[in-house]
Amino acid sequence: MMKEQIESLLDKYYEGETSLEEEDQLKDLLKCSAGFEEEKMFFFGLEELRSEAPSKRPAPKEGRNLVNWQRSAAVLLAILSISWLFYREYQEQKEEQAYLQVVEALSIIQDNMKKGTSSLRVMDDMKHLNRTNELFRIEKIKEEE
Repeated sequence: MMKEQIESLLDKYYEGETSLEEEDQLKDLLKCSAGFEEEKMFFFGLEELRSEAPSKRPAPKEGRNLVNWQRSAAVLLAILSISWLFYREYQEQKEEQAYLQVVEALSIIQDNMKKGTSSLRVMDDMKHLNRTNELFRIEKIKEEE
């Protein structure tokens, strides 16, 4: 009769229909009866676990390493992006400075060419005197001799 009562209480327990009093009665019956070793290990193992003090180890923080890695990656990406923008700005400034130097050099060359061509204008004015005879009137000198 005790075996049948234990089996009926176990059936109700596994279906989730027992009250706290019936669960206590089931535990008392399991202590006094022979057999039902798995059920005894289950019920009394739970009691042992409840009686143990919780360990002082902190619970593992799952995903924390991943979060730190993501933060590090985000910071590194931000630093690289900002560095790249500053580098591009620096390159553009260097290109603009080089362009201005070339323009200044061409301006100096143009000024020097103007000076050179202006000194040639004097020679251009004398082009009608392209013969040495006309320039120095050598013919008259030869005639006088």
